[in-house]
Amino acid sequence: MTRTVTTAQPPAPSGTPPRPAPARGFGPRGMFWLVWRQHRAAFLLLSVGAAAMTAYLLWRAGSVQDALRALDAGTATPRHNALIDEAYRDLGGLGRTLSFLPLLIGVFIGAPLFAGDLESGTAKLVGVQSHSRASWVISKLGMAALFTVAAAVSTGLALRGMWSPLADHWASNADFTSAEGFDTTGPTAVVMGLLGLLIGATAGLLAKRTLPAMVITLFGVLAVQQTWASVRMEFADTVLKTTSGGAFTPDDLPEVPSSALEIDHSYLTADGSHLGWSTCSDATDADACLGERGVVGWAVEIFPHSHLAGMQWTAAAALCAVLALTAGVTAFAARRALR
Repeated sequence: MTRTVTTAQPPAPSGTPPRPAPARGFGPRGMFWLVWRQHRAAFLLLSVGAAAMTAYLLWRAGSVQDALRALDAGTATPRHNALIDEAYRDLGGLGRTLSFLPLLIGVFIGAPLFAGDLESGTAKLVGVQSHSRASWVISKLGMAALFTVAAAVSTGLALRGMWSPLADHWASNADFTSAEGFDTTGPTAVVMGLLGLLIGATAGLLAKRTLPAMVITLFGVLAVQQTWASVRMEFADTVLKTTSGGAFTPDDLPEVPSSALEIDHSYLTADGSHLGWSTCSDATDADACLGERGVVGWAVEIFPHSHLAGMQWTAAAALCAVLALTAGVTAFAARRALR
C-alpha cells in the first residue's frame, strides 16, 4: 500500500508587495538644486553682468595690446595713440566699477542668503527635514561662493590683460597699487569677493531680516575696504634708489623706470638716515642748510610693476586670515540662528 505525501505550500502573502524604501532626504544634487531655484535670479544677474564686463574688458585689452605693439615697433598711427590715451583715461573708472563687486555680492547675494528664510520662517523647516542644518548652510554658501569666485576671476583676469601692458608702458598713469588696480586684478579680488559674501551672510544670520542685513552689510564691507586701503602698501616689496657725493639738486633725482611707481623720495644723509624732501625749504640758502644737516644725496623709493604679483599673493594670504575669522563668526551665527 502506497502512501501519498502532500507537501503543504506556503500561504500566499497577503496585502500589497512591499515597496522599496524611499531615498533618505535630499542628496547633494537635490540640495544644490533647491538653493539654485531659490536664488537663481541673483546668481544669473551676477553671472550675466560678469560675463558682459569680461567680454568688454577682453575687447579693450586686445585693442590696447595691438596699439602698444605698434607703438613699440614704430608703426603707430594717430588712431593707435588715441586708443592708448583713451585706455589710460578709462582705467580708473573700469577699476572703480569692479571694486564695487564685493559690496554688490555682499548686499544682494550674501545678505538675503539666509535672512530671507529666517524672516519668512521657512528656515524652521530645515530642522524637521531629513537633511541637516549644516548641509543646508554649506550648500547655500558653497553655491554662492562658486558664483562669486567665477565672477571675480573672470573680470579680474580680463582687467589685468588691459592694465598690465599699460602699467609696463607708463606706470605713473596706471597706478596698480590703488584699490582700482590692486584689489580687482589678482587673488585679492577673489578673497575680497568672498569676504563680502561672508559679511553679508553673517549679517543676515544675525539680523534675521533682509533689509537690515543689507544695510549692515553695506557699512561693513565699506569699513573693511577703507581699513584695507590704509594697510595695503605694507605688503609692497619696494626698491630704494639713491644718489651720493653731494648730488641732491632736483636734477640729481634718480631716474624712475617707466614701469615703476615712485612711492616717496627724501634726502639721504651720510649716516644713511632720511630727511623729508621739504627739509630746509624755508632756508635762505637751501644748499648750505642741507649741507649742515649732512645731506649727501637723494633716496627714492619705487615699486616696480614686476613686484605686483608677489605683493598681491602676500596680501591675499593675509586677507585669508580675515576671511577665516569671518567664516568662524558666520558658523557661530548660523548655529545661533538655527538652533
